[in-house]
Amino acid sequence: MKIVIAQPNYAWFSKRVWKMPPYTLVLLNACLDKKLYDVELFDPNYNNMSEEEVFNFFKKSQADVVGVSSVSTEYIQAARKMNSVIKKALPNTILIQGGIIPTVILDIAMKDFNVDYWIVGEGEFSFPKLLAELKKEKPDLSSIEGLAYWDNGEAKINPKGDFIQDLDSVPYPDYGNLNLLNYGNQVLKYSPGLLPRQYPYAVTLTSRGCPYKCIFCAASTVSGRKIRLRSAENILGEIDALYEAGIREIIFLDDHFLGSRKRAIELMNGLGERKYDLTWKCGNLAINHLDREIIELMKATGSYQMTLSIESGNQFVLDNIIKKPIKLDTVPGVLDMVKSFGFEVIVNFILGFPGETWEQIRETFRFAESLNVDIVNFHLATPLPKTELMELCIKTDSLPADFDIEENAACGYGKGIISTKEFSPAELEILRAFEWDRINFATAQRREAIAKIEGITMEELEQWRMNTRRRCGVNVVA
Repeated sequence: MKIVIAQPNYAWFSKRVWKMPPYTLVLLNACLDKKLYDVELFDPNYNNMSEEEVFNFFKKSQADVVGVSSVSTEYIQAARKMNSVIKKALPNTILIQGGIIPTVILDIAMKDFNVDYWIVGEGEFSFPKLLAELKKEKPDLSSIEGLAYWDNGEAKINPKGDFIQDLDSVPYPDYGNLNLLNYGNQVLKYSPGLLPRQYPYAVTLTSRGCPYKCIFCAASTVSGRKIRLRSAENILGEIDALYEAGIREIIFLDDHFLGSRKRAIELMNGLGERKYDLTWKCGNLAINHLDREIIELMKATGSYQMTLSIESGNQFVLDNIIKKPIKLDTVPGVLDMVKSFGFEVIVNFILGFPGETWEQIRETFRFAESLNVDIVNFHLATPLPKTELMELCIKTDSLPADFDIEENAACGYGKGIISTKEFSPAELEILRAFEWDRINFATAQRREAIAKIEGITMEELEQWRMNTRRRCGVNVVA
């Protein structure tokens, strides 16, 4: 049985592109028995392949089954185009879609009749089970948790089942026919969270789930509110294998890396004992879980950069609208301590929630300007499907009259779509772009530091600033 596991080219439809290691593909590959299946991984995103090139690949592959992953509802159009190209090339192949799109917006996903089956939730075990059933003369599809499909015009949707509780039972990623070091040496400009200090780098997850109830986030739908942890021993085993393969930096993509202080300390102690020449960082950290011991241990074991999401500079907005458990009066002291250890610091804010006033938005900019950090990022509130923010926008009539969730499943965090009596999308886009420019690039020293963190030259930085101002932050980077 020939299986191809793929993802779309996310640059189709002029969307932003993340040329990062295809973690979901290599995890699924690791879960398939190579004695039963001939598996090939295909990543047109990496080489920015055209529709014609993708068509030709699949035509030549003659795959029996194609599994297509999806990383965000923002790319639903690219996913649909990918599915269409696959079916044109291989009309009789079985096409399975998994990942974020069916998990979050299954009703919309099931309108794509190029797809034969959808897998809702974590697919590491349900995908192999589905393949095993499809090999049988009379498959028992009712046994596959989270499986959705059409049966003579009737939607069949199996209960999703529980999340994977024992994450140590999930095999280490298997890059198969893809080259780990090619991905690890890919230079990513304008993506500080994914730009390593050392090459080659790799990404991994040490936990799944997040206990917080931030209204803009769909993490509870995707991975649950309960934090599930891989053991420190299990993670260190993967790091050992990556180091042996030549990797010199690890980027952890967890929603809540410090969700277990004990586990985080065990992991960092293990890194320290190995005395590898590794550097590492996290894609996001909860500032309210940082203290001197944790910061000092992070620095001692090779971490050098922190991305912290504070979201608002107004306590009322944090407590009553965003619902994020951060106390703003503690933030400057923690950031000063982090900077005293020599860390690069990036801080994220989100603007434009229903119920937020214009003055509260201005207060966020004033607060951001006062912080001892390297970069402040401002994002516009985006109502993602299956979030409390989406429900609030609908309840308060804050979306355009012609809002179409299929076209606006995610608008991108630089484009406004929410309107209230306090602000319009255009006002937010303009304010965000110019305040971002004013605060971040106030001195030559800051400009130089930001260029280094973003992986760009000073000439590129000035072009980036100009494009951001003139286009109000929308699609400013190719």
